[in-house]
Amino acid sequence: MKAVFVVCAALAAVSCSTGSGDQQATTQEKHFDVTGWGKLKPGMSKQDALATGELGATAAGKTGDCEDYRYQGAPVPDPKQLAEDAEIEQKYEAAKKAADDADAAVGPAPGANAGAAAYAAHAEKLAAAAEAGAKSVELSAESTKRIAARAEAREANGGVLFAGDKIRMIVPPPGATTAKNIGKGATVEQLKAAYPNAVDKDSKGFEVPVPDQQGVVLSFHFTDGKLTTFLLFNGEAECG
Repeated sequence: MKAVFVVCAALAAVSCSTGSGDQQATTQEKHFDVTGWGKLKPGMSKQDALATGELGATAAGKTGDCEDYRYQGAPVPDPKQLAEDAEIEQKYEAAKKAADDADAAVGPAPGANAGAAAYAAHAEKLAAAAEAGAKSVELSAESTKRIAARAEAREANGGVLFAGDKIRMIVPPPGATTAKNIGKGATVEQLKAAYPNAVDKDSKGFEVPVPDQQGVVLSFHFTDGKLTTFLLFNGEAECG
């Protein structure tokens, strides 16, 4: 689903202090690659991934059965925002059901010999279905906006998106590089040199298959010839 990849590029501010240098060295003890990030590995169950200690104890947002988690030490999501997001999702699910029920209740149009009352009742059902549909569309737009905001936060901070019990994507934290020293800002030529098996998807995206993990790829996305996003993506783990 392409929308999944629609994220805003976020650059971490880098300090020139000695402390920042120490932190950078610590960050580079781990690399992000087809093998995963730290103890997080492609193909892990949600339970096993949460048990690694790499992720925060509290989810960073949920839509359907897809749920975000950030890394330990990453900025903690605003509890008020999470509560608002959850409320919107509940309202959206209820609105979708109401719209479906209203559509089903409309039934066939009255026949040519039907009376005025039958036509009036049918028109009333149509109006109710239209109103319910409009409410569902309104909440869908609000839900989509919040999903996009969480995608931006995921890109800025890194983290894992679960689809049910499966990992859908693992996004590296700021400053991370691959084992072959590819990070944000790399060129297409540098990527191809490091990963000669990378498959060109659309001139703006390349994929490296993850060994022994069907449907999982190390995905690289470019803007104006520069790497802006890279992540591990499982196309077979879909949000429901």
